[in-house]
Amino acid sequence: MAEHLVCCGGLNSSCPHALHLALNGPLANVVLSIEDIERRLLTEVSDELLDLLDIAAYLYAADGAVQRGSEIDRRFGSSWRRPIRFMIPVRKPELWSSDSVRSALVEILNFLADRNHYFEFHKLAAQPPTSRYFTFGSNSASFAPDEIILFSGGLDSFAGAVTSLVGQRSRVALVSHRSVNTIGAAQSALVRELRRCVTASQLLHIQVHAHLRKGLAKEYTQRTRSFLFAAIGFVTARLFGIDRISFFENGVVSLNLPPVAQVVGARATRTTHPHALHGFRQLFSAILNSDFSVTNPFMWLTKAEVIGRAVDHGFVELLRDTRSCSRVMEMTIQHPHCGSCSQCIDRRFGMLAARVGEADPTEAYRFDLFNGARPKVSDKEMALSYVRMANSISGMTDTAFFTAYGELSRAVNFMDERPDVAAQKTFDLFQRHAAGVCRVVDSEIRLRASEIRSGSLPWDCLLALITAQSAGHLSYAAPASHSAPVSDNANPRIRIALDEQTKTVILEGLGELTGVSSELIQSLVRAFRRAREGEVAPENYPYVKTSELLKQFGLADEETLRKRVHRCRKAIAAMVSEAGGNEIDEQTVIESLPWHGYRLNPDVVQIVALSAIRR
Repeated sequence: MAEHLVCCGGLNSSCPHALHLALNGPLANVVLSIEDIERRLLTEVSDELLDLLDIAAYLYAADGAVQRGSEIDRRFGSSWRRPIRFMIPVRKPELWSSDSVRSALVEILNFLADRNHYFEFHKLAAQPPTSRYFTFGSNSASFAPDEIILFSGGLDSFAGAVTSLVGQRSRVALVSHRSVNTIGAAQSALVRELRRCVTASQLLHIQVHAHLRKGLAKEYTQRTRSFLFAAIGFVTARLFGIDRISFFENGVVSLNLPPVAQVVGARATRTTHPHALHGFRQLFSAILNSDFSVTNPFMWLTKAEVIGRAVDHGFVELLRDTRSCSRVMEMTIQHPHCGSCSQCIDRRFGMLAARVGEADPTEAYRFDLFNGARPKVSDKEMALSYVRMANSISGMTDTAFFTAYGELSRAVNFMDERPDVAAQKTFDLFQRHAAGVCRVVDSEIRLRASEIRSGSLPWDCLLALITAQSAGHLSYAAPASHSAPVSDNANPRIRIALDEQTKTVILEGLGELTGVSSELIQSLVRAFRRAREGEVAPENYPYVKTSELLKQFGLADEETLRKRVHRCRKAIAAMVSEAGGNEIDEQTVIESLPWHGYRLNPDVVQIVALSAIRR
């Protein structure tokens, strides 16, 4: 299998397809900024720590710049697991080339990213200033933390911060990675509220901003993001003379059994998996040549139990301000959670199982957990499989459980307890989780009994899918009686034609689009037609880049374009609703993918001649 080659820091190769990344100099295209570090602390930054920052930044950047294949890749392997080789200049090549450090580095990265990594370390010719990463602040001048906590702004890391700050009265440095501004703002807001409840000497917040220069980012999965996160936590700990860092994540998510076949390998997050924590410990200890600890204090808690920790300390009102959604590029003020990714589903079930559902507004989710229509097949399967797995586990013996989920038998070998003790605690953990999910589902069925009986729920909402599955009638195709012009991804159901004379776009049986909405659709149709004429597989139909659309329409900024797309999507959704169809989401007709742009959904849209359209 051909490998990707990434040349870093000005190194070159004869390979014509090599990716070139640089943190410094005129060709710099990778940014890493660590905020609010006191200048005096930088005297403690050793060469190996600076090298680790370089390596972590290049890994994160390459993960975003190298596309790993379509989301609908059914081979689960070739594109996702393509090997990657790095050429990196470092200050201490003898350390990074040593067997202990190199093997530990490769081990953790191969596990996190589910691909083989290879490294060539070269001597760094010109050393940039030590301070080049750091934005100086004054808050850390006299701060002496007891703990370094990796703080994402999600439910679990927030509950962990509360437990340490309020429950244990510890002095804590929270280290956050701000991937997009919306996440950074949410993290900062939570920290401001925490500061109201603790003394000034208890809390320091260090934010890290890492990104690629515009135009380089192609891949949004970025499984080495957690490596960057842990590496910066490790460097921060060493600046303060501490030999440990903590992730806070409930054990069910940490062990992360895939609920559907599509969530496998590199698609499944592995940040706090016991194997990953063991790998971080091995690498950081090898770099220091002394023991370093990486822990997850919430390993044996379910999501509901984690939420209970925050509630017990009086922080129930702030739960709504945490962020769990994996689709960060799609977040809006109205809908900070999509409601369809596995993280959102897990969050909402956890809230309901902890009996604090009212503290987590349903309006914050684009799709309501039980009653919201789910047009996409993948979203239906994700939600239903979550329930199906909990229902199955609730009736299992421990032998049947470990037989069904053999990967857990390997995971227990990386836990601190004896394997037999860890196995029993793992089984008990999933039994409690499954019981909570089943209790929530049973309660919802009782609450909606009349709507289930009358058939008035959307046919593709989770509750309807659960009852259809129980009756043996589950199908992801729309019922014959369903007259909506749009179904899920099985066959194209919206036929579109262009009227060149009037400059309008005709949607068969729905209506017409004019003005800027018509211009947008026409532009996307051109790319759609080229892909169809080239016999491109539907899942590989190209996106029209945002920069290209800005140029076509003479727009100066992306926000104006996003508003145009939103208005067009809203107009189409209104047409569908008026025609008697189910609610459609914003990706049903016009799909968007972070860093790629926009396209017409090839699973839903069909372009036909104007003469073939019934107005």
